[in-house]
Amino acid sequence: MNRLVVAVLAGASLFPIAAKAADIIEPIPVVEETPADYSGWYIRADAGYVFSSETDGSFRYFDAYSGNYGDEFRYSSIELKDSYSLGAGVGYRWAEHFRTDLAIDYYDFDVKGRSDCPYSGGSGCRFNDSSKADLWTVMANAYVDLPYFGPITPYFGAGIGFANVSYGDMRNEICSTTCGDPNNYLGVHEGEDSWRFANSLMAGASIDLTHSLALDVGYRWTHVYEGKAFAFDAQDRAAGASGIQGRDNGFDIHAVRAGLRYSFF
Repeated sequence: MNRLVVAVLAGASLFPIAAKAADIIEPIPVVEETPADYSGWYIRADAGYVFSSETDGSFRYFDAYSGNYGDEFRYSSIELKDSYSLGAGVGYRWAEHFRTDLAIDYYDFDVKGRSDCPYSGGSGCRFNDSSKADLWTVMANAYVDLPYFGPITPYFGAGIGFANVSYGDMRNEICSTTCGDPNNYLGVHEGEDSWRFANSLMAGASIDLTHSLALDVGYRWTHVYEGKAFAFDAQDRAAGASGIQGRDNGFDIHAVRAGLRYSFF
């Protein structure tokens, strides 16, 4: 009985020691993760190589003898030669994988045109035309950034906006048999300027160079809708023609681009 009492008293004497030891061991603090801030403004600038593309169009025929407009004819081929593009924009990142921007791009094209003469009756008469075209696009774009692989972030996007197409004067050669013959008729048609709708699709990848600066490499397809191309030449205008003679049926722009994107975190 005495041994039991001694054991109980000894055990009771250990409780204050254990309590003091518990006071010495500090609780492990719980670290709450702060959500990453993915929002922020950015600016971008790029240059690109533009592949040649081809479309067609239509033109009105003016009969100088009767003073009346004839039928509307298909213009067989309008070719935009390969060229370059320059662009700049400002954007905002709304979330880790979503951003938007407003961009302005410039293109400079040499234009070649070919078509059969109206009412030629299989004589071989054809048009051999040349011009230039300056094109500006103003596009609102949205992008989805895919999960990244180290410093590389793939993305895809789409845009909608407007294009201003400004044709230079078109040199029109009517080839009866051989183009380039000094006896062929040469006319000059004043180029037209028009605003049109445009839309685009993009895909590419950005490569982080620093925390704020990234190299952006990608492909962009842009479709520019139909519009005015050229007016009647001086001979037709002198005979009474006026207004627009030729139109294009819109065209596609295929470009590979590389540029820099700077983010203001």
